[in-house]
Amino acid sequence: MSKCPYCGNNPTPHLLSWINESMTVLMTPLNRAIFGNLIGKQSFRSLEFIFSPLVRFCEYIGWVTYGQEITPKTSSRAKVLWQEAKRRGINMESVLLFGRDNDSYRVCIKGKYIYFSGLPRPEYMEKTAEWWMDDKALVKKRLSAFSVPVSKGGSFSHYIPLRKAFRKLEKPVIIKPRLGSRGRHTTTFIYTEEQLKKAFKIAKQLCHWVVVEEHLVGSVYRGTVIDGTLVGVLRGDPPRITGDGKHTVRQLIELKNSSRHERVSEVLFSKELEAFLQRNTMSLDDVLPHGKRIDISEKIGVSYGGFRGEESHIIHPETKRLLELGAAAIGDPILGFDFIIEDITKSPSEQKWGIIECNGVPFIDLHHDPIEGPEINVAKHIWDFVEKHPYYY
Repeated sequence: MSKCPYCGNNPTPHLLSWINESMTVLMTPLNRAIFGNLIGKQSFRSLEFIFSPLVRFCEYIGWVTYGQEITPKTSSRAKVLWQEAKRRGINMESVLLFGRDNDSYRVCIKGKYIYFSGLPRPEYMEKTAEWWMDDKALVKKRLSAFSVPVSKGGSFSHYIPLRKAFRKLEKPVIIKPRLGSRGRHTTTFIYTEEQLKKAFKIAKQLCHWVVVEEHLVGSVYRGTVIDGTLVGVLRGDPPRITGDGKHTVRQLIELKNSSRHERVSEVLFSKELEAFLQRNTMSLDDVLPHGKRIDISEKIGVSYGGFRGEESHIIHPETKRLLELGAAAIGDPILGFDFIIEDITKSPSEQKWGIIECNGVPFIDLHHDPIEGPEINVAKHIWDFVEKHPYYY
C-alpha cells in the first residue's frame, strides 16, 4: 500500500474505507431500528446459535484453524490481553481464517469457548451500541442529551452547509471523517475558508460525511472505561517545541530530535510539516519567541515525535464521573473516550473541555506502556469483567 501523508503511519485503502464508512453511516439508522427493539434483539440472538455449528464445519474442512502463540503479526492490543490470559491460566488462541490472522480469538473459560474480535463482550448485554458508537456525530448527540460536554460542531456531506456552519464557529476548527480512527485525514488549526475547503476534500477521501468541530485547547486524552469504571487515562500530545528567542523552528526541531526519548520517533521534515506551520502563519525559518510553545503536527503520539503518559492517578473526580456517565449513556461495557482538556487536575467546570469521539475497540495496550506515569493493566480489568460475565457458544 502506497504511503499517504494524511493517513500517517497507519495507511488504509481509501476507496474501501470510503465505501465501508459511508455505508456504515447510511445503515446505522436501519440497524438501530431492527436490532433496537425486542423482536430484533431476539432475532440477533437466535442467529448466534448458528455460529457454533458453522465454526465446527469450517474447522472440519480446514478453513478455520487456531494459533497457539503470540506472533509478530499479533496486534499490541491482543498481546497484552493474551499475556494476562496466560497469567490467569486462560487458554487464548487466535482464530485463523484460511491460515491468516484477522484479529479474532477464542478463549476457554470453565470448559466453554468464547469467540471474539478485538475485545470480548458478554453475549447477554445489549449490542445495539456497537452499530453506532464509532460514529462521531451520533456519539456527540447522545452525550449531549446526558449533559456530558462535547466539542461544538456538526456533520456535513456537502461544502456549502459546512461553510455556513464554519462561519458561526469559533476559530480555529478541526475537520475529520465522520467515521475512522488514528487521526487519519484529520486537519487541525483551520482558520480560513480556503483551508476549510482543502480539509473537506481530504476528509471526504475516507467518508462521504465529515465532522467539523471547534478546536479545544489542551492535551488529547484517552479515557478507557471497563464495566462502567474509568480504569485508565492516557495523555497524548503532538510533537511540540518551545521558543528561546534565538533558534529557528527548524533548529528547535533538530534540537528536539537530538534529545528525544529512545521510544519517541524523530519529527520528519516534510511538505506536511511546512503546510501545518503555514496554517499557523509560521515557517521553518522563523525564530520562535522566548517561552512560546507551538504544536508542529496534527498527529498525536510517540510515533510522530509526540508524547504518551498515563495520568489516571491525577484526574479530577468530577471529570472521572462525567466520563463514566458518558459510558453509561453509550451503553457499552468496553469503550475508550478521546477528550481534550487543558488541566486534568482541575475541575472541568473551571475550563472549556469536551469529548471528541468514542472508540468501540480501544487500544488498551497504550495504558500498559506509557513513556511517563504508572503502567495500568487494563487487560486485567477486561478479564475480571469477562470472568464475571462470561458468554458461551
